[in-house]
Amino acid sequence: MHRLKSIKLYFFSIIKLFFLSFRNYYFRSSFYNKKLISFMPDRIFYNPSSYLSASLSTITSDFYKITDFSTESLWKINKEDKQKFENLHSFLWLAKLDRKNNKNITKNIIESWINNFFDYDTDTWEMEITAKRIIGWASNTDITLENSDKIYKEKFFLSLIKQSNFLSKNINNLYYNPSKIICCSAIILSGIIFKENYQNYKIGIKELEKITKNFFDQSGFPKSRNPEEVFICIKYLILIREWFKEAQKPIPDFLNDIIGKCGNCYALLSCSNKQFPLFNGATEISHKDYDTFLKTLKYKFVNKNYEVADLIKIKKKKFEFFIDCGNPPSNNYSKYYQAGCLSFELISNKQKIICNSGYGKYLSPKLLSLSRSTAAHSTLYINDTSSCIFQKNQTINKTYGNSLIQKHKIISKNYSENNDSYNIAACHNGYEKKFGYLHKRSIKILKKEDKIIGEDELKKTRNFSNPLIYFIRFHIYPDTKIVKTKAGNSVLISLSNGEGWLLQSKQNSLEIEKNIFLGNKKRILNNECISISGNINDEVISVKWIIERVS
Repeated sequence: MHRLKSIKLYFFSIIKLFFLSFRNYYFRSSFYNKKLISFMPDRIFYNPSSYLSASLSTITSDFYKITDFSTESLWKINKEDKQKFENLHSFLWLAKLDRKNNKNITKNIIESWINNFFDYDTDTWEMEITAKRIIGWASNTDITLENSDKIYKEKFFLSLIKQSNFLSKNINNLYYNPSKIICCSAIILSGIIFKENYQNYKIGIKELEKITKNFFDQSGFPKSRNPEEVFICIKYLILIREWFKEAQKPIPDFLNDIIGKCGNCYALLSCSNKQFPLFNGATEISHKDYDTFLKTLKYKFVNKNYEVADLIKIKKKKFEFFIDCGNPPSNNYSKYYQAGCLSFELISNKQKIICNSGYGKYLSPKLLSLSRSTAAHSTLYINDTSSCIFQKNQTINKTYGNSLIQKHKIISKNYSENNDSYNIAACHNGYEKKFGYLHKRSIKILKKEDKIIGEDELKKTRNFSNPLIYFIRFHIYPDTKIVKTKAGNSVLISLSNGEGWLLQSKQNSLEIEKNIFLGNKKRILNNECISISGNINDEVISVKWIIERVS
């Protein structure tokens, strides 16, 4: 069945790739580029605050020392360095520049960009990059437009019109995801700053309302179940709302509603170490500066629940624990999904102890594939096999995004609380079809002690003739010191904040292995993981372990 489905997808992928190739050829034609210029504006009617767009960028002010570059040399950056290429051509870094000393050079850079990329270019006109560039240019007119001559101003306006019309004509080609929200925000902005572009304003709001209905679940969490996308979405949703306030435009009710819900998800995911947990395709992002931004604008989100989108959080004093007890998203939202069911993360006194490996989407295609596996998470797997099977055909993935051939399903999930402890138990069938076992993880967190009592259970549902081996991995956060004790069944974990933790399994030997951490956007980091392994030869396999603070 899966093979027939893959053949069908491959066939349609070939057709779609041919269509996309033809479309790109059309986009590069002079006929199409002339069609994108719908009018010639005389002025901008609204100047967005550069402070608002500064919240979008995590790039420091010295990201590009533009005085050290000739303007033409900037565009020779290697496209393989995806993150740097996108950052450069998005122009969101304009908000971080010195306003006094960079006005002339900034105009020279923008004029150089227009001279080189005024017409459609496959890479630099990628829709999300284009949307960010519109926001970057329009939100920093004090250094991109102010006191400019007539020729430059005409080029600047025409380029903005072309790019915004390109987005509005192609917005329906995007899947429901954060990129579509970013593009909607740029389309809406173009309709506010140019009165002649009012049609774009209406298109942007209409598409944004569709996204809020289709991309978010009832709690306001993205259907991708990716914590990083909560962060991206809330930033652009609030940005749009603040533009409406500044421009004295009515704020749609649906926008207020989704900001409230998504903001509450943001509140639950926020941690004392100012980073979101690394589940389902998330990379490490600090939300410290954005918390300050929200406070300045008097946004306050609170979530006292223990669960959102099947991510359960236990918080007590300086102790925070997350576990993923959810099913995979549908293929429309699985682009960055990882097979990390029942994985968990642990934070104490603002320092992460147990983590997941993160998602290497900015590092390399090979690492991206590796980071999707169950082994990249702090959970159990069998015979080096993940709980989900991903589509490996590159043609299909290029056309439809990363998709799943086979998915696990949560069989049971339970959360309870009493005077002494928090209790979580969940079971999934990710290994049942291939190996004949269900995996259940039970967690008990004591309230009066910093102690986690865990148990991983494998229960046979049918016979499997070949040998089976289970592995349980506990990924240790980078720069954390760990030492195996002489007994061999415990490991001491020393944190830089002075705390000491012990991971032990009295009936099992623990091993320390070298590992890599992919959660950092800029580079691969070395770390270590603690593993428990053994043969599977009984009807029920039970592995008990404890993590507790000892100093």
